[in-house]
Amino acid sequence: MLVTLSALTFAEYATGSRARRTEIVATRRIPADEYVGAQYYAPLLEAIPVALASADPTAVLTVAAQGLELSGQERAYQEATDGLLEWWRRARGVVVTAGDSVLETGGLRIDVTPHLAYRTKTGAEVALFHLKEAELPRDTAIAAARLMQVCMLDLLPDAIPVVVDARRARAYRIPANTNLAKLDAWLASQATAYVDHQRAIS
Repeated sequence: MLVTLSALTFAEYATGSRARRTEIVATRRIPADEYVGAQYYAPLLEAIPVALASADPTAVLTVAAQGLELSGQERAYQEATDGLLEWWRRARGVVVTAGDSVLETGGLRIDVTPHLAYRTKTGAEVALFHLKEAELPRDTAIAAARLMQVCMLDLLPDAIPVVVDARRARAYRIPANTNLAKLDAWLASQATAYVDHQRAIS
């Protein structure tokens, strides 16, 4: 049976420390409906496309933050919202619809579903949002962006993949000089490593 990870979680595993990699593998053994971490940002992620397509994004995101019960959730949502709106003002995009995709490699399924798709004056982009308090490492962002790039025909043809560190309003794109063949080979090896890691602690 293939294991499934989101693109951003897999990228975090691939570039993470030994302790972080072990934490990711361990938490993914918990059923999704029992894993608190999976639900922490879910209301905000669901609200983002609606908010950014509206005339008053702040109001929509404020509603999404109401009734939060988990520890630190209200502050986390506020910080992520502030940074996200700052990034969006610079992006000057118009929200559009994107598809989703799945990559299967090394016995692992990677769910490649953008959090947002939009068009700017220079073209279309698809984005994943890092909402956590910890800063998003550049290598993690580039790995996640490459996963989207590989699936772009399914997502939004000719779009550019972007990974946004929401709290810091910072967007990452794949550098033009990236050796994609080496990056792909490394990602494939990390998928195999994840599956082996999971088997080892099962």
